[in-house]
Amino acid sequence: MRLQCLIIYLIVIMGSQAFFITPNVHSQEINYEVSGVMYEQPSFFNIKDDNLINPDNEIIQFSDWTNRFYGRLNVNLYYENVKFISQTRPTFFMEENNEDFDWFTDDVYFDMGIGEKYFFYIGKRNLRDVVAYGENPTDFMGEDKEVDFTKREEERRVEREGNYLIGGEAFLSNLTLSANYAPEIDDLQDDDSRFLMRGNLFAESLNSDMSLHYFHGEIPGVGFDISSTVSDNLVLHVESAFRWGSRNKELKVLSQGDDFSPREFEISDTDDDEDVFPHVVLGGSYTLGDGTNIILEYIYNGDGYSEDEWDEIVEFIKYNEDAYRNDFFKDLATSNLAEANNIVQVREMRKHYVFFRISNSSLINNLDGQLVFIVNTADKSFLTFPSVDYKVGDNFVAGLSATLYSGDDDEEFGMMFWGSEVSLVLKYYFSL
Repeated sequence: MRLQCLIIYLIVIMGSQAFFITPNVHSQEINYEVSGVMYEQPSFFNIKDDNLINPDNEIIQFSDWTNRFYGRLNVNLYYENVKFISQTRPTFFMEENNEDFDWFTDDVYFDMGIGEKYFFYIGKRNLRDVVAYGENPTDFMGEDKEVDFTKREEERRVEREGNYLIGGEAFLSNLTLSANYAPEIDDLQDDDSRFLMRGNLFAESLNSDMSLHYFHGEIPGVGFDISSTVSDNLVLHVESAFRWGSRNKELKVLSQGDDFSPREFEISDTDDDEDVFPHVVLGGSYTLGDGTNIILEYIYNGDGYSEDEWDEIVEFIKYNEDAYRNDFFKDLATSNLAEANNIVQVREMRKHYVFFRISNSSLINNLDGQLVFIVNTADKSFLTFPSVDYKVGDNFVAGLSATLYSGDDDEEFGMMFWGSEVSLVLKYYFSL
């Protein structure tokens, strides 16, 4: 409670410097920026009826269409050494038999400079400093945040709810230091209190940016990033984190069951606080003479399920899917399949992946296209994501994208509830 009062007090004090001033000074010294995007985004899904974890779309019911009408509004105010930064997303969401409205806040914070080298900020902020594309191991403060997977990788991080935090930065020649504290706040921020320190060094002789991270939270860890410009066309990068603890679930068979009783399972959090799990992305970006950009990354997720662990999960799912369809202790099978839906999170369940993206924003006038592949090298299942944007005039963009999941029903990308997804997005950009 004391921390919440401190946050509110500091916001009021800092805000008073920008707003509680005489009208003449206010009109002469305050600058502002107002900009944003309006979106209309219908999506259509090819729902599977033979899905293992959601047979006949009955365990968890999904609509075969959704529609989002929303805006991204940026309002920034500047007064001397104080900045107010905000980004909000009022969103109206529709699907079959359901309508909802929500107001998402990505950023709403004050930033105050102390001299030219030191900055202090407080409020809700979305920290976005990463170097990789397919996965971001050192995006510690962005974990478990909801993102729109129909957008490009870098765009997803822009539209993402921030954290309530207190932080500061120091710019010292080629070295930048930052520290951020995100407390647990009742009814506002349910995550355990988290602390992140980051040091960034620009090594001019190597033409490289290097960052070192220390994160303290539910699963603590350290991270290291490096992005090196090899030539005008080639940039190589590494993003890596080493965590003390696992996010995976542990599955145990308690009894084998028989014709008259079901097999019993237990699912629990793993107890691996003493083990270190590496998460590493190695990759590079190459730009051809015609503007075509190619990104290739290898992703190693040390916290992913091994082959034996995955086989146990698949066996658990298949047993309960069969029991559900054959009315054998159907209520228990339904509960187990609902639990399986909580376990399965496509894109990060196994250990080895390859990410590939090719894009070009200038090959054809006003047309921006890209093609993405993400491959699980263990089972060879993969995701394909083609998208195109067509610019109409200065402010309007029409886009079309599809997500195609390929693989057997017991493989990661084949286990999705739908086999394909198609999204249309209309965007109108504005500024005041």
